Amino acid sequence: MAMNNPLKPILTLCVPVAFASFLVAGCQQSSAPATKPTTDVSTHIQAELPMETTPPVAAIQAPSTSPATEDTTKHEAQVAGITKVDQPDFNQAYTTPKPSAKPKVKAEDAYQQEKPTLMGLKLGTAKDTVLERFGKAKHQFTMEEDNIEVFDFTDFSVGFNPKGTLEFVDVHSVDIDPGLHGLRLGQSVQEALHILGKPDTNSTYVLAYKAQGTLLKLDIDPHDNKIQSIKLFGNN
Repeated sequence: MAMNNPLKPILTLCVPVAFASFLVAGCQQSSAPATKPTTDVSTHIQAELPMETTPPVAAIQAPSTSPATEDTTKHEAQVAGITKVDQPDFNQAYTTPKPSAKPKVKAEDAYQQEKPTLMGLKLGTAKDTVLERFGKAKHQFTMEEDNIEVFDFTDFSVGFNPKGTLEFVDVHSVDIDPGLHGLRLGQSVQEALHILGKPDTNSTYVLAYKAQGTLLKLDIDPHDNKIQSIKLFGNN
């Protein structure tokens, strides 16, 4: 009589259970979704964004300056002392401009009893001749009372009557030689007497010389006994 195997029922039971477990595990593995490969997010974003391009060298250079900007920049530089344009040299000594040359009287036109003149001018000379000789006057006006047109040349003045001829000559500056053989304003009465001789009138205030219908008048300052003015006009 064969003995009954006590393990047979256990094995019989275990085999179906193990097979069932294997089936369940296989079903779970097949039903689980397949794992997708991991993708780097940054790589994905970079792939979608457009690539930045480096600008050409010419594009990053400073823009050209307009003429107006150049002028402004140049001006600011000059003000700041960066450049020197037409700057005067202040280290050079300042020189006073020389005054214009004074008119000179020729020896043959100097005062004489036979030919009385002042500034080399004889009474009755035409206005055009006088103005051509001395040029443009500094001032010009008319003496209404006598209807005399006066031209002032700073150191002396001349007057013309309505006929347009020379009526008088008046010297009023020590800076000019009036043509009296070296006699000028500011000199003494003694010097006048020595140069011109004995006058027709000799007073504290006046020395006067008459010649050829004219009167050469020297006004004297009684305080220092010196000549203040010299005039030549008609002795009517």
